[in-house]
Amino acid sequence: MTEKIVKKVGLIGKGSLSVVIPKRWADSVGMKPGDEVGLIFDGSKITLVPHTKEEQENINILIDIDEPDLALRKLMASYVEGVTRVKVRAEYTELLKISEKLRESIPMFMLKADPNSKIHEIIFDDVKADIPSTLRLIESTSTEILENLVSKDYEKLVMCHKEFMRLYLYFLRNLKLNLAENNIEPYEAIDLLLSIEYVKELIDTFINARELISSETKCVEKLIELTEESINALLLQDVDTAVNTASNILKSLKNVEIKSDFCKRCSYLVSKISELVLGRCIRNKACRCKHFYPKV
Repeated sequence: MTEKIVKKVGLIGKGSLSVVIPKRWADSVGMKPGDEVGLIFDGSKITLVPHTKEEQENINILIDIDEPDLALRKLMASYVEGVTRVKVRAEYTELLKISEKLRESIPMFMLKADPNSKIHEIIFDDVKADIPSTLRLIESTSTEILENLVSKDYEKLVMCHKEFMRLYLYFLRNLKLNLAENNIEPYEAIDLLLSIEYVKELIDTFINARELISSETKCVEKLIELTEESINALLLQDVDTAVNTASNILKSLKNVEIKSDFCKRCSYLVSKISELVLGRCIRNKACRCKHFYPKV
């Protein structure tokens, strides 16, 4: 249950402010006098979270490479879950084969292998980037994929799609790490996760049904245009512009002549992305937003 109360901000000395926390709230999260707390500022609001001095456990797991496809999935799952070190039990030649396949999806890892041993180590040590920067890379890669789709440059399309999948996994890894460190609010994380899943599904739908493009050129080109606009709206910091863009996309979808299940699916996904943009506005600007709470 969410509670809300109004408190006056107090002044401490010349440069600090204070707010009193209700005791029942502190008790519910295990906070007591003398404890340290973490303060998170995202540019528009301040969040207070309990702080622990215990460092997050560095997970160290073991994976057997007896079934290569299954082992590959386990390694990718370990990466997304934020694991840094994975011990691998395999023959040296088998390890090299699976590491080549793994590098297609996760390029940034180090292989510590011994030809005379059956126990090796894979270390996922990627350069950290903030979530907005990763989203911008995903946007530019998505745009490039759609442009190659229109121009029918399928060789370049495949290369761009591989890069998109690398960014997708990297984004998931960073999102989970940020959640674990309380650097992002759960509501925002859910929105971002839904957004990236919708974008991925859109890209996959376009690529897997590219043979339909010649028969539905007008519909596909319009949907590609709206897809680019919807992805861009997700990244806009200006909420007013984002909402206007999302609203216009939803209006434009009504004028698209949709005949196939392919176009119907793409239209649905574009609308879901636009709805996320509208939902973000409702949550972040409630009670003062001209779009949803106009003055009467």
